[in-house]
Amino acid sequence: MKTSTAWLIGRPRTSAGRTRTLLVAGGAAVGGGLLIAAAAVLRVPAEEVRYLDGGGTVSSSSGEYSSLVVQAGLRPGVLTGILLLVLPALALAWQAVTTGSARRAAVHEGLRLSGATPADLRRVAMLEPAVAGAFGGLLAGAVYLALWLLLHVAAPASARLLPGLSPLDAVAWLVVIALSTLVGGVAGALAATPRRRRPVRAWPRLLAVGVGVLALVAAVSAPRDIDRHARSTTLLCAALVVLALGLLSTGSIWVTARARRLARSGTAVDVLAAGGLRTLAGPAGRTAGTTCVAGLVIGVVGSLTGLLLEPQHSLSESLPGILFALLAGLLAMLAAVASLVLAATDDLVTTRRAVASTAALGADPTVLEQVQRRRLAVVTTGPLLAGVLLGGLYAPGAQSPIALGTVLLTVALALLLARALAVAVTRVLRPQLARAAAPSSLRVA
Repeated sequence: MKTSTAWLIGRPRTSAGRTRTLLVAGGAAVGGGLLIAAAAVLRVPAEEVRYLDGGGTVSSSSGEYSSLVVQAGLRPGVLTGILLLVLPALALAWQAVTTGSARRAAVHEGLRLSGATPADLRRVAMLEPAVAGAFGGLLAGAVYLALWLLLHVAAPASARLLPGLSPLDAVAWLVVIALSTLVGGVAGALAATPRRRRPVRAWPRLLAVGVGVLALVAAVSAPRDIDRHARSTTLLCAALVVLALGLLSTGSIWVTARARRLARSGTAVDVLAAGGLRTLAGPAGRTAGTTCVAGLVIGVVGSLTGLLLEPQHSLSESLPGILFALLAGLLAMLAAVASLVLAATDDLVTTRRAVASTAALGADPTVLEQVQRRRLAVVTTGPLLAGVLLGGLYAPGAQSPIALGTVLLTVALALLLARALAVAVTRVLRPQLARAAAPSSLRVA
């Protein structure tokens, strides 16, 4: 099969397909632009530290940049904040790639019966996310320019976080384009690869989460002096990446355990919700993992905000970091909301015949809405709170009441956010639920 033929088959034709492509491109653009910004932060000249004969130190800087990026103890926090902005963007892109797996499987089955080989099916599955990733990589340059205008041109010297433009930025942009295209294609191939349903092996995934937690605690507890700031930054970034990947993979474990418990409750709503979760354990697990990563970002944001508000830090110097942390939290919430809406919409499209059958047997619309809300609560409340609590480990040594109070406030807000998300998404999708419960849906094979 030619590449042009594969593109004609796999290109998005429906509004849902175009929305999915735009979400993949948007996630790649935001993540790529932030990665270019992280590389640019490393080019900011650090302050010079001279050791005195008496054992003291004298530091000096040019005064052209914020202390957040020139001081060895604060620069790892900026890089961590940028990484926290990247994680929910990439998690949302992955969620968009995997959306519509049931419809994609039906299309691929028709192509296979028409004579398409497994290589042809992989090429069809790879092209759409690869093109979306390439488009997102191109837009990453515009995202970085917007950040540069905001954090270099428009910002005063005390709040400047990015250096001037350099040819190295263009090199980083080209690398981001290549990586986003490659990762998008690989993600599309993985999402479309048929897999036999096997029992989930919990211990490797829980081991990855445990390793990430231990590495995170070790990274934030280590001293961050001028001689070891690069090592602590690398360990901290690696710990967050390992922990985020582990949390993404444990979503199916949580969903399976909750479905088993709901099935034993005996109530009609819980039993119906458990059946839907077991049927869609893969998509529901990916949604739970994405929500947990969003909670991890929100938890670390709360910890960072509390640390920056401690009395020893100047509010004027900490304001850019606080705003940056709040931006990361906002992006994480938007990623969680978008992921939840995508999953709920895909759930209704995939299970519309089952919903119509349940309605034909006498289930009221309120019961169907309660079932939908219960499923959404399973993939939001527990994962979001777990991620927030793990993110709170970023400030294990905080002794200030302000820092501890900020962590507790973040946990309370996350609980309210999880409940509000389930209710809001259920109300938004009420028309789609009514259409799925209509008798005409019984004709859908």
